[in-house]
Amino acid sequence: MDVLEVAGCPQGSLQTVEYIKERGPEELVVKTSDEDCVKVLRLVLPLFQYVVVDVWREGDKHAVRARRARS
Repeated sequence: MDVLEVAGCPQGSLQTVEYIKERGPEELVVKTSDEDCVKVLRLVLPLFQYVVVDVWREGDKHAVRARRARS
């Protein structure tokens, strides 16, 4: 599982999309301090064939775990 720490949006979601396009991990955890970025990731990740599996908070960070959708 890949772990990616990103800044707030819009940079954070753009970094995540770029990472997915370059590496295509099976499973990914994105950590950010921006709660609004979590909302954006929940909308954007399915567009790139990823399913959001879990969302949680670790101290001052928010985390989104996603897995590549099976076709």
